[in-house]
Amino acid sequence: MTVRRTIAALTCAEWHPDKTGTVLALHGLTSTSQAWASLAAALPEARVIAPDLPGRGGSVRVTAGPGLAGHATAVVALADELELTDVTLIGHSMGAFLAPLVAAALDDRVRRVVLADGGVSPDPSPLMWPPLVRTAFRAQGRSLGRRWPSTDALVAAAEGRALRHRPDLWPVARERAAYLLGNETGGRARLDRRRLVEDATDALTGEPTLPAVRNLNFPVHLIAARHGAHDQAKPLLSDAALTRAATQVPRLTSERVDANHITLLADPALALAA
Repeated sequence: MTVRRTIAALTCAEWHPDKTGTVLALHGLTSTSQAWASLAAALPEARVIAPDLPGRGGSVRVTAGPGLAGHATAVVALADELELTDVTLIGHSMGAFLAPLVAAALDDRVRRVVLADGGVSPDPSPLMWPPLVRTAFRAQGRSLGRRWPSTDALVAAAEGRALRHRPDLWPVARERAAYLLGNETGGRARLDRRRLVEDATDALTGEPTLPAVRNLNFPVHLIAARHGAHDQAKPLLSDAALTRAATQVPRLTSERVDANHITLLADPALALAA
């Protein structure tokens, strides 16, 4: 069962609160804590805590400092309020860029970091020019910001191609969409569009965050999806990107799994890595 409560101003989901060993899970750009329901189900013996990051879901009106650094401050405050130690830190997409900053602040309170299809600077490309990134995510924000007649309509628009070959994942996608809409029929996605654009620009074109954990002692494992936004798309992280990541953090281990950026959230590799 999912328990939701406010911790350090952030709305958080918690699963298995009576268990020992904590997984602190950080979601992606247009997502919420509900992204981690599948992982929590696969880890019945672990306490899983996932915040809605500022500008998303129940934390849509929470203000924080700019960019990933602002998110990191908010998440560290959560970890401090809960007095978390022995933490496995997992981040997906934007959350994987955020995780090294949080891990560096928590230091010896972290047992392991798992990066899921993010955290590594993408290959150099004209598309990574900051004004183009802002333009692309403004368009995405406008699309998500309209009123949706149903959760199925939102799932079809946002994740339909990604789930084309995984109809078994539609029920969890509906739950993600329903929570993003605030469980309101005909609602709007609870996303701060301005924050979305700036976070995307920082994650994709800002200073790399992975070196923040270079000199720390815990393991860092990267799981890269074989496909991008859907099964016909190139991976978001190329083999060259994984090689560059290993030069930034030599102890980093990595694997590539047969999933896309969305279906990776339900891949068994994620639970095994935790």
